[in-house]
Amino acid sequence: MILPPVIGHRGAAAHAPENTPASFRAAAALGCRMVEFDVRLTADGVPVVFHDDRLERTTDGHGATGELPLAALRRRDAGGWFGPAFAGQAIPTLTEVLTLCAGLGLAVNIEIKPDDGREEATARLALAVARQCWPTTLPPPLISSFRPEAVEAAASAAPDWPRGLLVGPLPADWREQAAALGCVAIHADHRHLEAGQIQAVRAAGLAVLAYTVNEAERAAALWHSGACAVFSDAPDRLGRM
Repeated sequence: MILPPVIGHRGAAAHAPENTPASFRAAAALGCRMVEFDVRLTADGVPVVFHDDRLERTTDGHGATGELPLAALRRRDAGGWFGPAFAGQAIPTLTEVLTLCAGLGLAVNIEIKPDDGREEATARLALAVARQCWPTTLPPPLISSFRPEAVEAAASAAPDWPRGLLVGPLPADWREQAAALGCVAIHADHRHLEAGQIQAVRAAGLAVLAYTVNEAERAAALWHSGACAVFSDAPDRLGRM
C-alpha cells in the first residue's frame, strides 16, 4: 500500500464544509492525492458520507442522522454553517463521493462510522456500493473503523482491500487486534502517539497514520519518527503535498 504523506481529513475541512463535495474538490485543488471521509447509514439503509450521529453540528437540521431516510437528509443544508458561499451543499451519498473522488484522481480512505448495532450492516452495505462503483484503475480504498466488528465485516465484503484499525491512544494489544482483523495499518490520535510507539508499529510491518494534524512542526516530527501519513484539515499548511 502506497500512501501520500498528507491525507485530506474529510476532504479539506479547514477550507470547506467537511464531507461535502466542496471539501473534496478543495482537497484536490490544494494538491491532495488522497482523502478520508466517514460513512454511516440512513434509516432506509443508504450509505451517506457524514461524520456525526446527529445533524446539529454541520447542518441546519435536528435529530439523529440514522433515524432519517435519505430523502429527508437530502433536504438539509450541510454547507451554510461553514459560510454563505457553501450554502446548499447536500449530504452526499457514498456513490456520489466515490464517483467524484475517482473523477478527481483521489485515492480514498473510507471510515465506517456505524450507529450502535449497525456495525456489520454499515460495513456490508458501504462495501457493496464501493465495490460496484470504484474503478479498478485506481488504488483500492483503505477501509478503517474504530469498531472491530465493522473492520471484520469489511474483511468479509472486500477481503482484497486494505484495512486500518482506528484507535485513540495506542492500545497494549494493538498487535493482536491488527493481526486478528488482517489490518495493514494503525490509525492513531497524534496527541497520544510517541516516537517509540511509531517505531514499534512500523517494525511489526504495519503502516502508521496519525490524525488530525494541522501544524507543520508536529507533522514533521511524526514523519521523522516513522509515521507514513498524517490526516489534516489543512493539508496546505504541512509542506509535503
